[in-house]
Amino acid sequence: MKRKYIYRKASNAPSPSLECLLMACGRELLTTWEVLRDKELIERHLKALDGRYGANAEAKVRAYMHEIKKNERSG
Repeated sequence: MKRKYIYRKASNAPSPSLECLLMACGRELLTTWEVLRDKELIERHLKALDGRYGANAEAKVRAYMHEIKKNERSG
């Protein structure tokens, strides 16, 4: 049976690689939203983030999505 990978941090400090990964998730989901406009799909993926990357991951990805939309895709 294949075991689910659990992300573990060595310390309480935020991991730069985790932050980069969450930013990439935000960019990917924002692009998916812009192309498909499928709210249910985006919500399903956002709900899975807390289980995959730890508590508060969904909120961080949502914040990154808003930041990317406001600063990079305002054209």
